[in-house]
Amino acid sequence: MSYPKKISRETVLETALAFIESQGLAELSMRTLAGSLGVTPNALYRYFPSKAELEWAMADEGCKLLLAALEDAAKGLAPPDAMRAVARAYIRFARSYPQLYAIKMKYNSGDQAKSGSHDDIWGFVIQLVSSLPTPWDPKDLAMSLWAFLHGMVELDRANLLEGQQPEAAIEVGLDVMLAGLMATMTPAT
Repeated sequence: MSYPKKISRETVLETALAFIESQGLAELSMRTLAGSLGVTPNALYRYFPSKAELEWAMADEGCKLLLAALEDAAKGLAPPDAMRAVARAYIRFARSYPQLYAIKMKYNSGDQAKSGSHDDIWGFVIQLVSSLPTPWDPKDLAMSLWAFLHGMVELDRANLLEGQQPEAAIEVGLDVMLAGLMATMTPAT
């Protein structure tokens, strides 16, 4: 008598993440994922009741991975340098994991968010920009940084950077943003 292959929620999620990066999100189905794991599709429903639940779990994991990359990039740096390092880490993440980035954006925005992982990233960025003595509201500053970075990611994905690497344009944008921030910083008294 043969015994069913043992899988876990973590194994299913890890396999799904690898699958979407190699094959694309559009190709993911519970049947193809089950085939990759050597189990029947019904075995997956024990951990994820639907494909949408699996996608949401992948988005949540993407947020956690992105937050870890951002925190690691900023560790030990002064706020302006940390902001630059975080921006670079954001772009690297989006380029290294394009499918995971896309699903993260799909499921962790606005009323779609079902977990705190998106809020954790937002909280980290708010804390980072709050450490800069500027006249702007930290939420507005964080939103401006995110809009800039996400815009660069989308321009890169659409091949609209006219042969430039996004890192070059990011550096120019960061130089301009940081110069503006430094010019408005109130001197310490």
